[in-house]
This record gives sequence, structure tokens and C-alpha cells, in this order.
Amino acid sequence: MMENRPEMENHPEAVRPALSMEGIHKSFGGVHALTDASFEVRAGEVHALLGENGAGKSTLMKILAGAYEMDAGTIRWQGEQVEIHSFGGAERLGIHIVYQQLNLLDHLTVSENLALARERSKLTVVDVGEGRRRAEAALANLGVSLDVDAPAWSLRVAEKQLIEIARALWGELHLLIMDEPTSSLGDREVDRLFEVIRGLRNRGIAIVYISHKLDEVFRIADRITVLRDGRTQGTVQAAGTSADDLIAMMVGRRLGHEFRKESHATNEVVLATESLGTETGLSGISFTVRRGEVLGVYGLLGSGRTELARALFGADPVIAGRVLVENREVTFASPAEAKRSGIGLIAESRAEASFAFLTIRENLSSASSNLIAPGGWLRPRRERSLAQRMVDALRVRTPSIEEPLSRLSGGNQQKVMVGRWLMRDVPILIMDDPTSGIDVGAKDELYHLIEDMTARGTTVIMTSSELPELLALSDRILVLHGGRLVGTLDGESMTEENVLRMAVTGVGQDGAMPFRPSEVSETAAQAT
Repeated sequence: MMENRPEMENHPEAVRPALSMEGIHKSFGGVHALTDASFEVRAGEVHALLGENGAGKSTLMKILAGAYEMDAGTIRWQGEQVEIHSFGGAERLGIHIVYQQLNLLDHLTVSENLALARERSKLTVVDVGEGRRRAEAALANLGVSLDVDAPAWSLRVAEKQLIEIARALWGELHLLIMDEPTSSLGDREVDRLFEVIRGLRNRGIAIVYISHKLDEVFRIADRITVLRDGRTQGTVQAAGTSADDLIAMMVGRRLGHEFRKESHATNEVVLATESLGTETGLSGISFTVRRGEVLGVYGLLGSGRTELARALFGADPVIAGRVLVENREVTFASPAEAKRSGIGLIAESRAEASFAFLTIRENLSSASSNLIAPGGWLRPRRERSLAQRMVDALRVRTPSIEEPLSRLSGGNQQKVMVGRWLMRDVPILIMDDPTSGIDVGAKDELYHLIEDMTARGTTVIMTSSELPELLALSDRILVLHGGRLVGTLDGESMTEENVLRMAVTGVGQDGAMPFRPSEVSETAAQAT
């Protein structure tokens, strides 16, 4: 349901566009990313920009932000034709972009990262105390409480995303571009972000909102423009437009159904944990997962769902309890050992899991040395054949498998990360929010790939920040809260209401807490 919004007439400056882009063309190596694309946004509106991966959304916004030079076209800002050749040029106009790929420097603190963009042009001594105070104020504006002296490397992906947004809000803004800003945020963090966006809109700031999450778009956008294959398909009012209308504009067809996976779970247990504990905050987690099953894992920010995925893959050490694979106790000192035991992981962060400057072929084959180099001898023809087959199956938009991964859009990079493990055909695949940044058409394809995998006997452990997606795909759902397993839902009990209630309260269906108060101090004492 559409929420009530202030009428655009409340902003006198909204009668004409703050920004208009007309006849924009851009090519990369012979591939047309944009062809005669157009776009406009008014002051005091949230304008959503939608399209499949590779449709040209990010390219169009990078031209506006000064990251790319357009081949042809016109940009008008506040009615005057302008040329934008750099990030600095865009920022001087009051245009700022928050990218989907995080741009924090891990060795700097939170306050240093927040201040970096504002101090880079000043040849003067930086007031550290003032920087800390401004950083705390900027985070407070987002409702975020973080240690501003903490190094960026110690933060979760969702916390880094919030810092990126706070940095964009640090200075004077006229137009804010947000590229998938909620890709790593929990529901409560999304609600808070939307409060901030509404406040900016009410102050007359123009906001371009890029997202694949249509429910978010309908919650926050005033108008919506759709790109397909680098061309503008049209602009519509969010009110009165349906999700099916937008999907048809984006993919050129209607998907025509709501996906619901058929269960292929058997009774054979292939992985189990007993009282699992880690240094990252997991404690007392016990569960089993069966061959051919999709086991969903849900929890809000800080629940431990990503930490569980990393522990099962050997990326974080297990300090308590046991992990059993095929009824055999295992101890993984590294991800390489987990991989040899038949476990793969599609990580939450593409940046941490990918090799940006290697080719698509090399990224796809990086987990499959047993297939492309049996006996230690590389078979290039076989490697190229397998990589091309995976690119075709996942509809990765690229002119060649020899393109560097960094040249792909965010969603297409995510498809390559999925394809890496599909190519290896691991028996147990952990997918940590795998559809983050993937468009609706690609999601539908990925859902069918997951069903095909489980039909062949692959076991999938999947986390997701989109609960309807998890409900549609999972045979059972584990609910985590504060590093503890609250309970497991299946069958008719697996409803959105039940999952959310358990995730928010930390109380199971039977009304019991997942631990006794005394266990907290006991676990803490054992960990030290």
C-alpha cells in the first residue's frame, strides 16, 4: 500500500527539473551501455531508477557523478547546461553518490573515513576532536550508534553501508544518488534510512534511488523511471503503478507467477552442528540439514547469520561444539579445507569474495581446479567451455568471458560469484544473501537454478535479507537472535509473522528464550 506523501506542489522549486539528462550515449569497447537515454529529477522528490543488471542505471549515474565521460548528450542542472568531468565537479554542484560497492578505507577509523572526502582538498591541520564530534553527529542523524574510533575493517558490511550514507549527508547537498543503499541493511535500518530520506525530500533535496527491491521503491519513491538495454522505457508515478507493470517495463515481459520452490529434501542428514560457538559471537547453535534441502537462515542485523555462514566455511574459527559433515566430525582451519569437504560459500560481500581485476573466466574457474586442471595440468579449452556455459546459463551481460570482472555491473558480478560454485557442483552450498543487487529477472532465474540444484541432490544453506524470498525457497527456516538459535520453523508454522516475531523478540514459538541467563556468563567465562 502506498503511504501518504506531501504533494509535490509543497515545493515551489519542483515545477521544473533540478536535473535533466537528454540523449545520453555511452559505449565500452563496442558495447552500447546507453543509447539515447533520458532522465530527470525534480527538487524535493524521490525518483527511483529501475532496470535489470546491465540496463545502464549505474552508467547513467556515474556520468552524472563525474566518474564517466558521456559520448554524446546534454546535462542541464538548475536549467543551465553543464559539463561534469570529475567527482569534484559534481560535488561542487551539490551532487553526491553513494555507490553499491563500498569505498571505505579499512585502515582508517570511522571518523577518519567520514571526514576524508571533506578534508581531501584542504592543505591544513585537521582538528581530530572536531572531526570526531562531526562524525558522531552525522551518524546520530541516521540513528546509528558506532564507536567512531573503531577501524573500518572491524565493521560488518551493514555498518560500513551506513557510514557511506552518513558521509554523503555530511556536507551541503542538492541531489543525492543512492545505488542499492539497503543491500546489506536489516528491516529496522531500512526504516531509519527511509526516515532520513523523507526528511531530505521535505527540505527540497532531490534523491535518485536505485534498487531492485520493488517493495522499497513503492514505499519511498514519488516517480519511477525504467531503463532497458541502455534505453529509457518511460517514467511513471509510483502511485497507481503495479509491480507487474514495472517488471514488464524492465524485462520486456511479465513473469506471470510468484515463485514457489518444490521440496527435494530427503531424510539423509549431510551436515549437523552441536552447540556450535565462535569468537564472533555464536553460542550453543545446534541444527541439522538434509540432502536436497534448502535451509533458510534469518535474523536481523547482529543476529549472527553471516557469522554462521563463515564458521561453517572455515573462515572463522569454531571454539566450541562440533560440526559434522556426512556424519564425520570436521575441523576446518581454512576455507580451502571446507572446500575439500564439499562445502562452498557465496559470501555476503562481493568485494571480499571476488578477484576484481581477473577475468570472468578466471573468477568462475577459481574454485574448480579439479575440473580444469586434473592431475595438475591446466586444460584451457575445457576451462573456457565451462566458463562460457555458466555465463550463458546465468545471463551474465558481457561481451566476452575474458573481460575483467570489475567492468561488470554489481548484479552481474554477483552472478559470477554464484556461477563459481555452480560450476564446481559442490554438494553443500552456503549462500549468504545471494540475490543482493540482482534484478527481478535474474532472481527468477537464480530461484530456478536453486531448485535444479536441490533436485540433483545439492544441499543449500541460504541467508537472505528479503523474508518473502526466504519463505518461498526454504524447506525450513532457522531464526537467529543475538548469536543464538531461537528456533526452527517449517510447514504451516513458517509464516512471515512467526519469523519476524522470533527474530525481533528472541523468543521461540513456545515462549521460551533460547538460553538461560546463567548460560550467558558461563559461555563468556569459557570464551575467555
